[in-house]
Amino acid sequence: MNPKLLFSLLPLAFLCSCGERITQTLDDRTEDQYAYFPLESGFFREYVVDSSIYDFAAGSGTIVLQSRTWVREQVGDTLRDNTGALMYRIERFEKKEINAPWELKHINTAGIVDNKAVSTENNLRFLKMPFPMDRRSEWNGNVWLDAEQEIEIAGERVRPFSNWRYEVDSIDIAAQIGAFAFDSLLVITEADDENLIERRLSIARYAKNVGLVQREQWILDSQYCNQNPTPADCATKPWLLKAEKGYLLQQTLLDYKR
Repeated sequence: MNPKLLFSLLPLAFLCSCGERITQTLDDRTEDQYAYFPLESGFFREYVVDSSIYDFAAGSGTIVLQSRTWVREQVGDTLRDNTGALMYRIERFEKKEINAPWELKHINTAGIVDNKAVSTENNLRFLKMPFPMDRRSEWNGNVWLDAEQEIEIAGERVRPFSNWRYEVDSIDIAAQIGAFAFDSLLVITEADDENLIERRLSIARYAKNVGLVQREQWILDSQYCNQNPTPADCATKPWLLKAEKGYLLQQTLLDYKR
């Protein structure tokens, strides 16, 4: 798979919460929280995206293919989707060299529908945020996706969306992301699950009046623990060392303008 296609298929702190999550009713905060998903024609964000793609090496073993891509997402005009909802056109530009010209790669959409932030990326529809949110909010952000859906990465089939569960880890906190200091940050863990053969991690950070400022994803598969006999370090060997297919992705904000 061309690494550039990877970034448009999908979209950092690690905190654990126990017990049932319940979303409080905070109607007076709903409009204020819309600022985490700003939509205004002409607004753009630019990112650097680093990826590592795992593939089987010739003969045996695994190779890791690393690449860097610069991405610009610009909000365009409004339109109506197939449900009649008002959405914004999101133009995605990419380049492989920092001084190269931008090339339009994809047209996606985003909007706030029935107090839900909705994004469509490469014909995959995600429920990014429900409003209002609080520290214990959780939801099925992949409600419109098939959890068994496969994509091809470096010639291998992977199910990237298995065992996702979106939940708010932090909200309205101050944090430094790259060169920017933000006073209101939202951290959403979209997936954090692993078993003997799969590791699924997806964490997104949003800043008020900016939107997405950082994303990290680990979509990794391994048959290391399925050997006979089972390796003694099966449970302790780091995923970065035992992964055989899949990818790592880190996307960080470089610039933005409203």
